[in-house]
Amino acid sequence: MSLANVSLVGNLVKAPEQIQFSSGRIKTTLVVAVNGTNKSGAKSKDGDKSDRSDGNDPTKENTATADFYRVETWGKLAELASKYLTKGNQVTVSGKLTLDHWTDKHGANRITPVVEANQLSLPPKPKSSEFDSKGKGAS
Repeated sequence: MSLANVSLVGNLVKAPEQIQFSSGRIKTTLVVAVNGTNKSGAKSKDGDKSDRSDGNDPTKENTATADFYRVETWGKLAELASKYLTKGNQVTVSGKLTLDHWTDKHGANRITPVVEANQLSLPPKPKSSEFDSKGKGAS
C-alpha cells in the first residue's frame, strides 16, 4: 500500500497530451492547476515568511495562488482522458504521488512531483434540453 496517495481538484491548463508507445501502451499527460489562498506575509515559495511562526496572521490579506501538478494516466483511463477532457475542464484526480528525477540543460539535478492517476472524474455533460438558445431555463 502506498502512503503517498493524493487527491486533487483543479482545472486543466492545457489540452491533454496522449502518447502511444511501440508496445501499444497509451499514456495521457494532464497539467492540473489547483487554486488556493495565501495570506500576504505567509511563507511563500521564495522563502519569505510572516512574523507569526504559523504564517496565519489574521491581519494580512488573502491572495490567490495556484499550484500546478503533472498527472499521468495509463491504459483505458488515458484513452478516456484524451477523448473527453479539454483545456479548462474541472477534474478530480486520485492517485499515487511519485517523484520524477531528471537533469536540466545546465546539468543540475531536478525533481518534479507527478501524480500517477488511478481515478479521474470526467466533467458532467451539460443538458442542452434544459436551456433554450438564449441560455435561460426552458419553460
